[in-house]
Amino acid sequence: MMLSAQGSLQFNNVVLLEGNQSTCTTCWTVPAGKVWKVTSMSTNTSNLATLFVNNRQLGFLSQITTQSDSRWVYQFPFWLPSGASIGYSGLGSNQNITFFALEFNVVP
Repeated sequence: MMLSAQGSLQFNNVVLLEGNQSTCTTCWTVPAGKVWKVTSMSTNTSNLATLFVNNRQLGFLSQITTQSDSRWVYQFPFWLPSGASIGYSGLGSNQNITFFALEFNVVP
């Protein structure tokens, strides 16, 4: 299999994506000419928050603590290309969520 890249990546910025709505499935969008490496998240909810990418549910964000629980927990890091959106659902009142990401410029 032959692979080819579309360009190089140049570090640009550290990005904090902070939300406090109960549901926001397309809160943030990667700007044109950029990619994000989402490295982790933090939340003050004991609810099972859900990760959305491009308005599609990908997995659960809270830690599963019982062996009998079959819910899938999303693993970090993951990459998002230009134009992709990221969001979440499952927060209660007075709860928040933060995604931590590195932003890169795509250099042709």
